[in-house]
Order: sequence, then C-alpha cells, then structure tokens
Amino acid sequence: MQTKLNLRKVLALGATLAMLATSALASSTSSWPVYGGNANHNSVVSGAPTSIATGYPKQLNLTSTTGWDGVDNVPVMQTVDGVTYAYVLFDGYGTNGAQVVKVNCATGGEVWRTTAQQTPGSLNAKSGFQLSTPYLDDSTGTLYVGVISAYTYDPDTDEYLQNSKSKILALTNLDAAQPTVSEVLINIDGQINTPIVKYGSYIYFGTWPGGSNAGKYYQVDVSTTSYTYKTFTPESYGFYWAGAVSDGTNIYFGSDNGKLYWRKAGTNFDSSSAGGVLDLTTAAKGASDAGNVRSTVMLDGDKLYFTSQGGYLWCCSFDEDDEALSIQWKVSLDGTSTSTPTLVKTTSGTTTTVDIYTGYYSGFNAGGVQVTSFTQGSAPTDSSVATIATGFPVQCSILYSDGYVYFNTNSGTGCGFCYPASGRNLTATSGYAWKTANDTYALGGMACDNGYLVFGNDKNHLYVVK
Repeated sequence: MQTKLNLRKVLALGATLAMLATSALASSTSSWPVYGGNANHNSVVSGAPTSIATGYPKQLNLTSTTGWDGVDNVPVMQTVDGVTYAYVLFDGYGTNGAQVVKVNCATGGEVWRTTAQQTPGSLNAKSGFQLSTPYLDDSTGTLYVGVISAYTYDPDTDEYLQNSKSKILALTNLDAAQPTVSEVLINIDGQINTPIVKYGSYIYFGTWPGGSNAGKYYQVDVSTTSYTYKTFTPESYGFYWAGAVSDGTNIYFGSDNGKLYWRKAGTNFDSSSAGGVLDLTTAAKGASDAGNVRSTVMLDGDKLYFTSQGGYLWCCSFDEDDEALSIQWKVSLDGTSTSTPTLVKTTSGTTTTVDIYTGYYSGFNAGGVQVTSFTQGSAPTDSSVATIATGFPVQCSILYSDGYVYFNTNSGTGCGFCYPASGRNLTATSGYAWKTANDTYALGGMACDNGYLVFGNDKNHLYVVK
C-alpha cells in the first residue's frame, strides 16, 4: 500500500538559488556520488595517487573530542569547475551530534558544515556512529543522508525530542554558504545502516532492528516532495551495510542470516509476487555457514558479487525466464568479510583474466586483502585466491586504480594503505607504495575523485591524500 507523508519542510529553495545550484552542477566534471563510486558499486578509478604529494595528507579534526564516535561511512565527492569537494557524514555524539561537512580537498578547509543538534539547519540526530553512506544526486544538487537516533521537532512545545527512530534527510543548496536541510522520511524503525542508492526516481536503503527481528527495505520516490514510499519486509532479520544494486529491472540486496533478495523496482516493489529470495545456506553450491551478508552487492554484466561473514566471496545470477536467483560459484576467503568486491578485467589476445579484490578480518588485529583470479568464462576455486597483504583487519571495500589497491584498516592503529595489486604476501610494514600515519579504527573505506582520496576514522579525523 502506498503511503504519503505530509512533512514539515525546514526551508525552501528560492528560484534564483535553484538556478545557481543547477548551473554549478552542470559544470561538474567528475564525481564519486555513491558507495563504490558508481551505480554498479565497482570501486575502480584512474588517477589515484601512487605516492603522497608534498603538503599531504591533510588531516582535518572534525571535532575536539575523541572516542568511538566518528566517520563510519564512505564520503561522497564531486569536482566542480576543477575544484574537488568531499561531503562527509560524521557523528560527534558528545558535542554536536551528527553533521555533514563539505571539504575543499585542495586546501583541506571546510566550506560549510550543518549546524549543531537541536538548531535549525541541523541533522538533529546523535548516536555516536552513522553507518549509512549518503547519496549525491548531481542532476538535482541534492545530498540524501540517513541518520539514526533522531531528534524530531515538536511545534506545540517548540522543542526537539529525541527518540530511537531513524530518518532520511535531503540537503540542497550545496553551493551556498549553508545548505538547506529538509525531511524526506521520518520516524523510521530500526537503524539505517546501509548505503543510500538511487535508480531512476527512487532511493533505496535498508534498516536493521537488531537480533533476528525483521528489518525493512525502502523504496522512496524522490521525484516530488510528496515522497511516497513502499517497503519490503522479510520474515526475519535485517539489513546491515547491505546496499542494493539494480540491473534496470530488479533491485538486489543481501541480509543477515545468509539471504539474497530481489524485488521488482517501481509500483510492485512491495508486492508479495514481485520478488524472491535465495537462501545461501541451503541453495545448490551454498554453505551452511554462509553467515550474514553485510556487503553491498556489486553488479558486473549479468553477475552479482558480494561477500558474507562466513568468509566467502559469492557470484550469483538471475534467470529472467524462471525469475529466480542461483549461485554460480563461491570461494573461501581467509576470514570474515564485509567487503564489497571490486572487479577488474584484463584482456591479452583472446584471453580475459578477472581479478576480484576483497578485504577480510578476524577481530581488530588480523586480516588483509586478497584477490581471486580466474579466466573469464570459467569458475574460480579456493586455490584461485591469493593474499596481497596481511597483518591488519580490513572491513571496507577495496579501491582499485591503475594497478594499485587502496584501503584503510579497522584497528587501534588504523591507517590508509596503497599496495601494488601484483604484490603477494606483503605485510603492514613492508611492500606498500605509501601509508598514512597510524591513528585509530577506520571502518568505512575510501572515496576517490580527480586524484584525491578521502577517508575518516573513529576519532573524527578526516584524511585527504593526493
């Protein structure tokens, strides 16, 4: 059933400002607008730095406090008239709550940040962490942000009241001195812990209520400010880091308890007959210990790739005639994985080699980066998996550029690394092209645009590398 919300808009864009924003966006030359950098979530770029330039990395301290609150998602980026910006969602818990900051990557300076909690222009949320990677819509100049532990404004008492709900916000007027913050969807049960993605006129995200409780996957129509939406609710379990991908007809996303779902995009998204599920624990070629699917799904051609916490890399496909998902193959990794696979193809003569890069971890001290290599048209086996580097936990996706892999580590001395993709069995102390200084837990992963890399950590330190 379609639901319509009558939402209070904090501010409205004037026609002149809208024209200015549209003009600026029209001159955008490149961007990293979504988790993985593109609609398929395959983190492959060109021009990422293989050495660190003089004056870099730039480190921004987003808050004056330290602790577990911080940057726990991946920034989104945009280059306008040759100037590259990063939009970063972070949580300052004990200070100003959740905020978004726009950073000039060349100077390392803040362009703006949303205001402190319980003030107009604020995200009005405070939890200590925000796991949902925003979505930057270049075409409309809108940044969609999901936050948890939200405050809502009560006009009767003129107060901001905190609850355990989540909400989706739209930030517009991004080129002004301060953005406009508007509510898209509020009072959402559970945590929004997945990336926000957009296909056509719809944004998609999932919620995680904890334990075996059923979450919801949302499809919200953002083509008008009516923001009508539909939801899909599984029998049990929720969606954690499990971002969706589209093949143009269907939406695919994983869940806790080893499931991969598909839904028809559009008017039938919530229909019981317009979707299905693949149980990785019982399906042919599956594994009883598949574990939670806590990676975003990556699409290449007609194949779906993702990892699971049972320590597997999966390849699945959808049969349009049977309207069913099936497992093509899986391989075992050396540990738990929440890393969205990154796929690179290299052709020599008539042979195409496929390399798929994934991170893995065991607790906060062990893990690394592996590559699964095989000839296109064949299926890899466990022996196809090789280790590039080890000695640190990697929960993020691996960024690939021109023969190098880039990632950050989620340990008490977490930092950013660049290694040659051809390396094997390298360590945390040798074999890398560059690394940033040891700092703290860096969970979310890197974004890249126009030769700049950006990532953050749990001390609310933001790094810009060039």
